[in-house]
Amino acid sequence: MRKVKSVCLIIVLTSFVLSCVLPLKMVSAESGKIIPFISIKQEYTDNVLFSSNNEQDDFITTATGGLILSHDSERVDANLDARIKHLFYIDNDQLDATDWSTTGKWDYTATEKMGLGATAAYRKDSRRGSDTDTTGLILSGDRKKADFGLSTSYMLSELTLGKLSAGYGFAQTEQVNSDEDNKTISANLSFTKNLSKTFKNTTGLLNFSYLHYASDSQTIVPGAITTTSYRDFTSDVFQIYAGFSKAITELYSVYLQAGSSYTDTTEGTRILQTVGAVSIETISPDEDSQTWGGVLLTGLNYDGLYYDVGVSASHDVRGASGTNGTSERSAVSLNINKKVTEDFSLTLDTSCYLNKNERRTQADLDQLTMNVQPGFRLKFWDTFTLSGVYRYTTVENRQNDTTSERNLVYLEIRKNFEL
Repeated sequence: MRKVKSVCLIIVLTSFVLSCVLPLKMVSAESGKIIPFISIKQEYTDNVLFSSNNEQDDFITTATGGLILSHDSERVDANLDARIKHLFYIDNDQLDATDWSTTGKWDYTATEKMGLGATAAYRKDSRRGSDTDTTGLILSGDRKKADFGLSTSYMLSELTLGKLSAGYGFAQTEQVNSDEDNKTISANLSFTKNLSKTFKNTTGLLNFSYLHYASDSQTIVPGAITTTSYRDFTSDVFQIYAGFSKAITELYSVYLQAGSSYTDTTEGTRILQTVGAVSIETISPDEDSQTWGGVLLTGLNYDGLYYDVGVSASHDVRGASGTNGTSERSAVSLNINKKVTEDFSLTLDTSCYLNKNERRTQADLDQLTMNVQPGFRLKFWDTFTLSGVYRYTTVENRQNDTTSERNLVYLEIRKNFEL
């Protein structure tokens, strides 16, 4: 029965993609591309809940339908990526879900000196641990996240470019007996200057950034006395950092930026205890804290004929959706892509994240995450792609003194439709 449901969903997804695309095909121009696709992924994991004490294995089938639109002309560079997927769990079918995401970008060259840009993204996600390879955090429950941004750039001189950007985002996380809402407002001012007259193939970099992060959470502990905890966490983060990027040779490039950060945080707590129709509310005084820290962004890239290699390290303060607060995040990553033939490549992605946040009204965040992911990608019959991955992830929660491990392997076949 589950196989029949999977086949039916694939048919529905394919019909949906084609019904969206065929009208667009008639108005597509040479400067644009329309790529609808469908894929099937089969995976096995030995810890589907990413638990430290209740490991359960499962097979998961994911059917995906999507559409990629792109437009590249003299003045406009735009793209849109939209996809919808359904997850089928063999044993834990209570986790079956339909997730979807869409991202878009638009860049416009207004004049020879000025550029304008806009971005938008929305994602609905239900998978536990889906962000461990990008943030190092284990998130559970149903999550909805949206981000919007505007930017403008201007050539201040023949050698100097200035860019101003602003963004707004919100995220919602819903779990059993708890939920969390987050809002972010960000602004960034950056400058790049060609320093090649003094330092060969070198560009100077300077950045000023501001982040306002607000999080509200609610946790219910049912019982003879039902206790509901309300916590709010607000941070204003200021960061300044400067450095350079340099093309060492035609194959090697390096970048380095360093600076400092200042974080001003306010935490509030309200406890509501209910017995029948009687409620007692306790409001604690707000807790304020100020923290100084460092900022580091550095990396080395190699772009060869058969190998692409990237090594990076970073340390800064970011929003941490799902943790009711920000995170002082340190990260190191290594990415290798080996081109065996024109259609076959091997990959190795490794990363290590340390997320920390010392808090006054709740437990501290102190989590170390490591990922190792070898894989391959094979293109055949022009429009088909077969990819496979093995991923090992370990998450050490130093606050609770627990460790979660997961082994995951999957095969995915994808079909692009040429229009």
